[in-house]
Amino acid sequence: MPYEFKLEALRRYRQFEEDRLQKELADAQRVVEQAQELLKAHMALRQKTEHEFRKSSQSGEALASQAAMYRSYLQRLSGEILVRHQQVQGAEKACEKARNALLDAMKRRKALDRLKEKGEQAFMAELDSQERKFINEMAIQRFVRKEE
Repeated sequence: MPYEFKLEALRRYRQFEEDRLQKELADAQRVVEQAQELLKAHMALRQKTEHEFRKSSQSGEALASQAAMYRSYLQRLSGEILVRHQQVQGAEKACEKARNALLDAMKRRKALDRLKEKGEQAFMAELDSQERKFINEMAIQRFVRKEE
């Protein structure tokens, strides 16, 4: 007769929840990475544009209209970079929230795992005790039969 953990259904549910939260964390981490890549791309584009603007203004080829166009484009890029930076921060907060939820779920499941393990140990100790009692009883009966 195997050990039966009375809270096994709850333990399986908590394991299911933990698995779901692990997937959510992986998705949140993917969103953070994508947001960071977009931010890096926009920052690289701004650096490239600033370099081109400096290069054209140093060579004396820049017209006032061209300089105004570069400035407005750089301002727009700066605004987009700010938005991307805020998106990265938001994604990082969501990722941290998912990580904390996963840690809590893991703690709850591990608590049940420890209860199950303690129950199994107690069950096995009880089985060993019963087996020892049975063996002792058999030895006593055998001894009594020899004496007769």
